[in-house]
Amino acid sequence: MKEYNLLTQRLLSEGYTKEKHPDYVRLQNASLEVFDTLGGFEYTLQYIGNKVYSTGCGLLVKGSYWSSGHMSYMGIDWRLENDNPVINCPYRKDDCKMRHELLNNVRGGGLCKFSGCDCHMVDTEYNYGKSLKKIYDDIDKERTRQYHEFSEKVNEHVCHWHMHYNEWEKKWQQVYDPMTCARYCQNAGGVCSLRHVPVSAKKGNVFYDVKTTSIRRDGTLFDGEKIVDIRKGKRLFERNVSLTICEEAAKRCVKEINEKETGRHHVEMVLQGLKVEVLSIRAERRESRDLMQDLEDIKAGIHISHESDAIKRKKEEKSERRKLAQKKKIEKLEKKILEVGYENLEDHSIDKIHADKWLTEDRIEELEDERDRRIKSEQEKPAQLSMFDYPEVMP
Repeated sequence: MKEYNLLTQRLLSEGYTKEKHPDYVRLQNASLEVFDTLGGFEYTLQYIGNKVYSTGCGLLVKGSYWSSGHMSYMGIDWRLENDNPVINCPYRKDDCKMRHELLNNVRGGGLCKFSGCDCHMVDTEYNYGKSLKKIYDDIDKERTRQYHEFSEKVNEHVCHWHMHYNEWEKKWQQVYDPMTCARYCQNAGGVCSLRHVPVSAKKGNVFYDVKTTSIRRDGTLFDGEKIVDIRKGKRLFERNVSLTICEEAAKRCVKEINEKETGRHHVEMVLQGLKVEVLSIRAERRESRDLMQDLEDIKAGIHISHESDAIKRKKEEKSERRKLAQKKKIEKLEKKILEVGYENLEDHSIDKIHADKWLTEDRIEELEDERDRRIKSEQEKPAQLSMFDYPEVMP
């Protein structure tokens, strides 16, 4: 069993139980049966929201700062119930004698820097002037000032989506990435905030071809034969974006496209020696096809296929499956109407709703007439007598 948090240990030692406990705590899991394995007590949100915590250097933090979750590190649960919840030090100090010594080994990665600092509950009135929030507000103001300073330095050639604050170097960085533009840009038909050039309102995509080469190994006479396949017209973006963005992506995102396709075929490349090549990266409004080149490739023994054909085929197959499923549902509903009658379907029932939605009035009338004919035919059918129904003949 995992050791209880300090709060639970204290309450149990004072005679409280999982069935009877103070109103400022609650069970971590609503099921009493798992109290011993997944449970214990935790503070209620209302209680903790009124408490104040402090860092080793005296910064005050409201208990509501930790609204959910906690950190586990080096065998310790850093949480409110253990009186050691962690914040990210606003000063981003690598080492500090006023924090728990284990947290001096915690480091963040990327542009964001993490320097863990443990806090403890204090019997002190909250003071914004001495709080963590005050420090963060000051940091935000300084970052905003630096942002405007950076913007002036580059003559306002700044795009919010490409700007990142490097906490290690404490300065703003701007890295242009067309993939980011494709996801977030809202300037289609206007002017690019970064490059100050028109952004075309016409939409398209980045198309490319993928050539795969493998060696046939099936133990037949053709064993060792080279198999070449080219899938043409693959799309980089799931949805069409401005052609201006597409043109930049086609020039700058060659590495990303290659990584995407090699990642997709990674297993075959490792196990089967598959060779993958990306060809003919281009920005277009719609996929263009070179029929003569396709014929030349086919003549050279290369198997040619087009991504758009595969997508269209999948859509058609999906549509057919839906139509078939809908047809079966309608047939099942019509069978029920023939058995019980349309007027006998319960109001607001799913069958009544579907009948009104899927069937026309003429079709419902046809089914009702058919049902009447079946009932009448059944009633008029002559009864078949058994040998026991004949009168006994006296000798």
